Amino acid sequence: MRHFLLVALPLASLLAAAGCGKTECEKYADMEWKCGNYPAKEEAITRQMAQGMCVGAKDLKDDELGLGAKFKAEAECAKKHDDCAGYKACTDAIK
Repeated sequence: MRHFLLVALPLASLLAAAGCGKTECEKYADMEWKCGNYPAKEEAITRQMAQGMCVGAKDLKDDELGLGAKFKAEAECAKKHDDCAGYKACTDAIK
């Protein structure tokens, strides 16, 4: 029984970790950083701002300027595309 636990527990934790992917907003922040041509020293703030805008867009009730809808649509583009060309084409089509 002990041998079973020594093998099963690490395997179970690996399987659980494999199911834990990035959130939609984390993926959006990744793509904004990857495809945005920002200076390296601005990586942390760029990722934080992109993720914050994405999260905030989900909670908007009144969106008079349409910014919430724009960030939501861009986050969808990040979910669909892993390459910058596809991501840029998708986000450019929103504007």
